[in-house]
Amino acid sequence: MNKNSLPLTDTQLSSAPFYLDTAAIKWVKENFNQLEIDEKIAQIILPMCRDLSEEGLSAMIALGTGGVHRFPSYSEEDLRRSAQQLIEHSPIPPLLTADIEMSEKASIKVGTSFPNQMTVAATGDPQNAYRMGAIAAREARYMGFGISWTPVADLALNFRSNAVNTRSFSDKIEMTNAFVSAYIDGMHDNNLVACVKHFPGDGLDERDQHYVTTHNTMSMKDWRASFGKIYSTAIFKDVRIIMAGHVTLPDYYSELGEATLSKAHIPASLNGDLLHNLLRKELGYNGVVVSDATGMAGFTSCGDRKDIVPLCIENGCDILLFPRDIKEDMGFLKAGLANGTLSEERLNTAVLRILTLKASMGLHLNAPAVPDISRRNELLGTEEHKEWATEIAQSAVTLVKDTQNLLPISPKTHKRILLAESRDRRSPSAAMPDLEIPAMLEALGFEITRVTLGEPFDTTNQDIGLYLMAEEGLSGKEVLGPQWERMHGAFPLTMQRMWQHIPTLYVSLGSPFLTFHMPDCPTYINAYSAVLPMQKAVVDALTGVIPFRGVSPVDVSCQLPFFKIC
Repeated sequence: MNKNSLPLTDTQLSSAPFYLDTAAIKWVKENFNQLEIDEKIAQIILPMCRDLSEEGLSAMIALGTGGVHRFPSYSEEDLRRSAQQLIEHSPIPPLLTADIEMSEKASIKVGTSFPNQMTVAATGDPQNAYRMGAIAAREARYMGFGISWTPVADLALNFRSNAVNTRSFSDKIEMTNAFVSAYIDGMHDNNLVACVKHFPGDGLDERDQHYVTTHNTMSMKDWRASFGKIYSTAIFKDVRIIMAGHVTLPDYYSELGEATLSKAHIPASLNGDLLHNLLRKELGYNGVVVSDATGMAGFTSCGDRKDIVPLCIENGCDILLFPRDIKEDMGFLKAGLANGTLSEERLNTAVLRILTLKASMGLHLNAPAVPDISRRNELLGTEEHKEWATEIAQSAVTLVKDTQNLLPISPKTHKRILLAESRDRRSPSAAMPDLEIPAMLEALGFEITRVTLGEPFDTTNQDIGLYLMAEEGLSGKEVLGPQWERMHGAFPLTMQRMWQHIPTLYVSLGSPFLTFHMPDCPTYINAYSAVLPMQKAVVDALTGVIPFRGVSPVDVSCQLPFFKIC
């Protein structure tokens, strides 16, 4: 290829969403023209890095990958040190990414305990989404991250979808659009790159992309009025990265007819029609497209890896996320160039966009990899951040119904509580702590008796019953139902219900859709997330210290007939 004739023009490099100046464009071109084929291939690879030792990072740097994904659960010292090593010793600074979705699992470990997206939406105020984005950006930047794979722009339209659920803002188009937009503003105003996911939109299919390719079954008319609108707004907001999900959009093919590049059953991460045509041409997107993780079965089930890895780039992704084996996938990409599966023009376009993204982030200016440690108190776990988390939690607790007029509860009138709770909690990858709500109630003077698993519960000498379930929406989490066996013991004890014997309330600090399994439960509360500020807000709401101010962002009736919200 003629070095003076690049597949992206100066106008594309200097316009939305990158806005490069002349010096930045010069840096992009100079670095691009110096790259050999193997180095270009490395630039479009973004692997996970679990070994943050000096030796492990040196080995990663030697591979020359375009980015490195680290985990926010790692220690402050390791994250800041590894960012410095990666940035300072790489010939071309890598993109340093994380997944700062907040919630119990996906936030900076030593940062602010902050709830998930649906909790924020339950407050009804998009300003809280701005604050969420701002906190994610400030705390991630302090740790040396430049990109977060957030926000989630999916719609919680199917109450059986575990992978969307509380990770999304709502099931409502206008609400989700407003909250996604505000979140992006919060990220951008605090100098972190946002990534909107999962194009073309998840939340209709109850299945999880980690386990199977999922389907967006909307008509194109409905898609353009919903997901199309949300992504158009994000593009207008100059979002620089959009993640292509392992999600199909079959109705698009009713429009295309025979003029197709791909097939209706192929997900966006491998689909040229959805990326080249719908996203870039129709929606006018000029930024970077990253695949979702390519180890997920929603991707790997689409063909042999040697074939689909080069197709991922050829059909519109600029970054191959989380290779199964870095060197092996690089080999597949190089073989794809040799056999024509991957064109040199697409490889060059992807590399140019990645370099342009890096320049838009200021990585060409040799700035420090992390803010000075003197800024810790203004960026990490600040009092302002904690106040925002508390305010959001207190504004989000949602009373779905209280047909027995049980609330508020008091040690004077409801001292003895029979408790059934989900313990020994786990995320797909790690153990989760037990809830602190029981200890909080005991500190207020309540007496807690726990249900003994495997034995019929005894409600004598008990004033009320209390269920506590804490299972947020989470990718890789296959079951988000009420899990009665964890509450009562094995069948037939799973058929017990405390509210058939004593006044009882149920609190879900996770999925808001458990109402589907217990429409007869007389007092039901949604709290969306089990982070500590939310647990404290639940106790305050139960005892009347604060009012229930949350408004459900989703249809908690789950379309059940005769479901009443009181």
